[in-house]
Amino acid sequence: MSGLSAPVRGMLWMLAQTTCMVAMMAAARHLSLDGLPTHEVAFFRGFFGLLVMLPWFLATLRREPHILRPPEWKLVWFRNTMSVVGILFWFMALGGIPISDVVAVQFTHPLFVVIGAALILREKVGVGRWSAVAIGALGALIIIRPGYLPADPLVYAVLFSAVMNGGVQLVTKHISGRVSGAVMVFYMNLLILPVTLPFAWRDWVWPNLGQLPWVLAVGLFGTLAHVFLARAMKAADASLVGPVDFIRLPIASLFGWLLFTEYSDLPTWIGALVIVAAAIFIARREARLAAHKSSHST
Repeated sequence: MSGLSAPVRGMLWMLAQTTCMVAMMAAARHLSLDGLPTHEVAFFRGFFGLLVMLPWFLATLRREPHILRPPEWKLVWFRNTMSVVGILFWFMALGGIPISDVVAVQFTHPLFVVIGAALILREKVGVGRWSAVAIGALGALIIIRPGYLPADPLVYAVLFSAVMNGGVQLVTKHISGRVSGAVMVFYMNLLILPVTLPFAWRDWVWPNLGQLPWVLAVGLFGTLAHVFLARAMKAADASLVGPVDFIRLPIASLFGWLLFTEYSDLPTWIGALVIVAAAIFIARREARLAAHKSSHST
């Protein structure tokens, strides 16, 4: 990606993050439908995430042990606490709501990212980015159709998870230039274990051989998603890469169709097209602006 502008790099990393996140959601939903308790799925999310990162941890401990003690350690743990809480509520919802509904409701979180970027990080959020968010939110409303979805308490669990996810992205953006993304993700996986184990142990069910690849997928894709998120936030503004997450719906629809034989209706696809149009619009606009600034600086 070295030949691409920083905004485009950030958006491509965010696209990779979104794809991995949906893959983790699909694996978690499959395990929940297959009888594995939700808190146990969350526990395995952290356990296998740590196993995936073990080679990195051992190499870092031998060569660069100082990066395992980041100066921003309070913010690292604050970020990871929000992330773990969001994961718990998210997995809880995945156990009782179709994956497409979870994704649709979670579309609110880029709004929290852009608002927080403007109010907390003091990023300059121009009309173009606000327009992209507004267009993406319109697409999400077409999908959600307020009043159409049943008043399920798990919907509020998704909303709370979206708020936590927005906070995670903002803190990640704030410390991404000083703290390695791998360090953030490693400590997040580590924190998941003591938080989820007491809940998981009460209804523990040992995974069978057929479930093991799905359990590994939860840890692998969940870990990769957070690594890619850190790279996206380091490359570009949070208010720019946040709306890319709207593309999660068509990706989730594909996973739902392939794995669960779920079909999206016409309004869902209309909303998805609106969302994709918003993401493409802001990507092209930011690429032109970056090219214009580069030509003037030289």
